[in-house]
Amino acid sequence: MADPGTDLFAPIPHGQGQTILRETLLVADHNAYHLGQFVTVRRLLGAWDGES
Repeated sequence: MADPGTDLFAPIPHGQGQTILRETLLVADHNAYHLGQFVTVRRLLGAWDGES
């Protein structure tokens, strides 16, 4: 559940200076990278129609 009191810029206690915002952005970037890989593989296999 979302906590509106969460400070996105506060360092994570068990981390080495990382913040919640930084980690969230890293996860989003990582997922976008892999989504791009899936698109590339589908296009190479001819399984991407480009219309939908």
